[in-house]
Amino acid sequence: MALNKAPRWLQKTLTYQALLVVLVGVGLSITDWVTGMSVILGGAIYSLPAYWAFRREFLRGNKRGSVPKATADARLTLAQMYGNELLKLILTIVLFGLAFSLVSPLNPLALLLAFISSHILSATLPVVIDKQTSKKSK
Repeated sequence: MALNKAPRWLQKTLTYQALLVVLVGVGLSITDWVTGMSVILGGAIYSLPAYWAFRREFLRGNKRGSVPKATADARLTLAQMYGNELLKLILTIVLFGLAFSLVSPLNPLALLLAFISSHILSATLPVVIDKQTSKKSK
């Protein structure tokens, strides 16, 4: 995967993941409202920090989503990536704290399973997306 394709590829991954979590959450909310909303909340707890880190890393200072030029300083790039991951972790912890303290009818198991499933989706969806795009380009 080329660096100039990374933003589109990551954006597709996050979009598909969010849509899948919302569909599962809406489907579950038909039978049990608390479980469905907990699934959507668990997916949001993963997706919001991931999207924020994506925007910060790839679209920093650019207009209309243009691809940034790679910096020649590898140390600066690595420091920015680690900083983004640290801030993403802190934001995730804050969102978990807010969810468990502010949402009163909450299914914690559904919330945690949706969060873990979002991690698994973020690992598997790029493989599926890459296979679809490589078939189209041949």
